[in-house]
Amino acid sequence: MNEDALVARIARLEAVARRDRTFALGSLVVLLATAQTAPVSGPIAVAGASGSATIGAAGLVVRDANKVARQDVGLDSSGYPSLDFQDAAGKLRESMYLLKDRPVLRQFDSNGKRRAEAFLTLTDNPEFAISDAAENARLSIFQGDKDLPEFALYGSDAKVRAYISSDDAGSFLVMKDGNGVTRLDMGTYTSGAVGIDVRNAAGTEVYSKP
Repeated sequence: MNEDALVARIARLEAVARRDRTFALGSLVVLLATAQTAPVSGPIAVAGASGSATIGAAGLVVRDANKVARQDVGLDSSGYPSLDFQDAAGKLRESMYLLKDRPVLRQFDSNGKRRAEAFLTLTDNPEFAISDAAENARLSIFQGDKDLPEFALYGSDAKVRAYISSDDAGSFLVMKDGNGVTRLDMGTYTSGAVGIDVRNAAGTEVYSKP
């Protein structure tokens, strides 16, 4: 084989080698891109000295070093987006979520009873409520139907016993008995005068001033 033929053969071999390298690199790029975009079939877990976090189809769960779930972010059992906080025993103590597109913040005692909550009503009026250990409403602060600020007190039967409200003319106090009968009105009347009305159990006025 003369020198010219040898040079030509070497040139052909180098061309083939370059082609093979280009094909191999292209195949590798396609393989990596496919691997990165492939759907994840199971949860993803990340662990550290202080705890761990798991991301799944329903959301994110953060656990402490004792493997107790302390925070959940995602959709709850009813399908509402929520953010839950648990104590060291794993009991729910605070929850934020959208209930039928209505934002709600709730706090629970160690027995899992709802004791305090802040939310917007269906008419978008804000309200803050406090309940007893039986989850009966005992106190609420809210904006009423006439956009008036109101402060309500409830008995253990969750019936209103008294409320305080205010408008541009002044404030007033209303007190009720266990049957829901108004027994006392005190405050500023619509006329602008300040007075008091007292009624018996039948709701009949027995004293009024002025």
